[in-house]
Amino acid sequence: MRIRIVRRPVGEVDGVDLSRFEVGAVYDVNASIATYLMVGGQAEPVSDTAPARIVPMNMTTEIRNRVKHVTQKAAEVSRRNKRRQP
Repeated sequence: MRIRIVRRPVGEVDGVDLSRFEVGAVYDVNASIATYLMVGGQAEPVSDTAPARIVPMNMTTEIRNRVKHVTQKAAEVSRRNKRRQP
């Protein structure tokens, strides 16, 4: 279901952090999240055919830390492999 966020939501529904939704943006979400947000006055239905966000685009601190960790691990493996070469 396509919705437009009209007021910043907070909390979590069906494992989705609602604070990641941006006011004014249009999203495609499942019916339970759409209903919850519309009943709470935080979203309105949209019949627009323009592309919409499927997942809120927000690179949170948690994601940044994961990327940093993976990058550091890759560099560590690379250094170990270089040491093993004769």
